[in-house]
Amino acid sequence: MIDVTWLVQNGPCKVFQAGQTIPCPGGGDDTEKAMYILLTGRIDITPVVKKTVPAIALLPGEVFGGAEFFTGKGTNVYTAVVDSVVYEITESSFPDLSWSKPDIVFEVLKASYIPQGRPASQVKATPAKTAAPVAEKAKAVKGETKNTPEKSDATPPGEHEALAALQAAIPVTGDIYPEGHKNYPGITKPLFSKLVYPKDYTCPFCKKTFKDFKIFGSKLYESAPMRYDMRKYYTDFQSEWYDIITCRHCYFSTVHSVYADSKPILKQKVEQKLTAARSSIFMDFDAERNIDFVFTSHYLALLCADGYLSFANPVRAKVWGNLSWLYEDVGDKDMEVFAAKKAAEAYEEVYTGTRLTPVQEQTTCLSIAGMQRRAGIDKDLKKILYQVKTQKMGDKAYVKLAEDLMYELREK
Repeated sequence: MIDVTWLVQNGPCKVFQAGQTIPCPGGGDDTEKAMYILLTGRIDITPVVKKTVPAIALLPGEVFGGAEFFTGKGTNVYTAVVDSVVYEITESSFPDLSWSKPDIVFEVLKASYIPQGRPASQVKATPAKTAAPVAEKAKAVKGETKNTPEKSDATPPGEHEALAALQAAIPVTGDIYPEGHKNYPGITKPLFSKLVYPKDYTCPFCKKTFKDFKIFGSKLYESAPMRYDMRKYYTDFQSEWYDIITCRHCYFSTVHSVYADSKPILKQKVEQKLTAARSSIFMDFDAERNIDFVFTSHYLALLCADGYLSFANPVRAKVWGNLSWLYEDVGDKDMEVFAAKKAAEAYEEVYTGTRLTPVQEQTTCLSIAGMQRRAGIDKDLKKILYQVKTQKMGDKAYVKLAEDLMYELREK
């Protein structure tokens, strides 16, 4: 998998304005041959000879120019549809990249022989402008960012916007993502499509109707017992990938149960934040769902939780719990612990500020204890688990979970 964050931090990155042709393989006017990895924006490919052949669209994360780089022959025309930022690989940088990042070179070589992209007619129109305000908060991009051979002290028009889009694609502190969150490309679950089905939803924010997915609960099979932190495991499925519903029109997001029940919201509490989020991130609802889409929908749900009154804390608790499990799945231990701590705090607020049934009290206490343990916090764990065990009108299955965890704590 290509580490996009590493590409941005190490460069060289190059900006091409909308309508500009990218030289492939280049090599003229004292320049080196080059191939590219698209970081943000969109590039369309059209054949040099057969101009009647439909254009192919490339989206962020895809590689182009490799075939021309290795053969020296240009068979296609590459055009930036919108201001686009690319990572440039030249004749002189290729050997060093091979030594330092062989995984990236492998993906580049593979893309040189396997066509990438999809028919341009199937790709939703990409906005012509991106969010300039993001650039003010974003970290500087290392490496070259000139898009013409001419030397100039002035920044070409559109470069600020393209660099802003690049920073939006690589989450930084101050955006909807917390510090430490990274890109996790390439993690997809094609089998998931067999366990979900499309359903119409009406957004409580913009009131527009759109399609998202609902889980086939009857088709799920538990592959392991429920874990001490209330996580369920299913064969070939992870429910966290579809727990959040996101409106494709306005990006309003929340957990499925709350979305389906159309709980009332206070729009003014989230309207400004949601507008800023829409201008700084792009979600491709038509592409196969990947882990970055899932993370983005969860952080949007945290932002939108402020619009609820009595449901705000339960939404935050559920979302932070999911995020801790998702970070566990991608192997990011630091963010896993960070999210678990946030989840424990949110579940504590649910416990102290919400009227709960006996069973809800059990599940909430187990979630507090489980997330505290994942975060390395020993804050009255045994006392919390004792509440689960002694609940007279509770569920025996949760009593068993509490006893198992208490036994593990005694064995430490």
